Amino acid sequence: MPGQGPARGPGMKASAFLEAVRGHLPALMPEGLRDFRWRQAPSLLQVYYWYPAVHYELWLQRRHGLVELGLHFEGEREHNYRWASLLAGEMPRVLAELGRPAELEEWTGWWTRLHYTLPLSALDEGFARECARHLAHLVAVLQPLLDELRAVHGVPESRSTGPPRVRRHRPAARA
Repeated sequence: MPGQGPARGPGMKASAFLEAVRGHLPALMPEGLRDFRWRQAPSLLQVYYWYPAVHYELWLQRRHGLVELGLHFEGEREHNYRWASLLAGEMPRVLAELGRPAELEEWTGWWTRLHYTLPLSALDEGFARECARHLAHLVAVLQPLLDELRAVHGVPESRSTGPPRVRRHRPAARA
């Protein structure tokens, strides 16, 4: 169950699991969406089409016993909020097509996302296929909508960003 900690037992290392998920994706995607780019970190896989600031993410949250699947906007603040605003007007359609609850939210003070979670299972080939099916479905529902919204509203590209730099007051050095 979610929140009860990580799944136990034999299985793949996270990196091999995420590679397996990525390997299953093309066959599960509609033909026009099979040519994606990707990035992988120790506990997450990101898939994107235009530029990395707008990406789909599968994030293994072992400590919480969850897998998060989502569409992330991690560019400049104005860019992210513009996308969230455009998606907010489409949420009834998105939720109907996803066939499951999902949240559109401000994730941090500058990033936004649309996401849902699954309970984490043992990292094996069967669970990799299941996660790939979820990720492929998320992309199949959302990417055509994003293409449509981008064409109609002309949302410009954005570079990926990290947290804003915080300037800290440093006391003057004593003489």
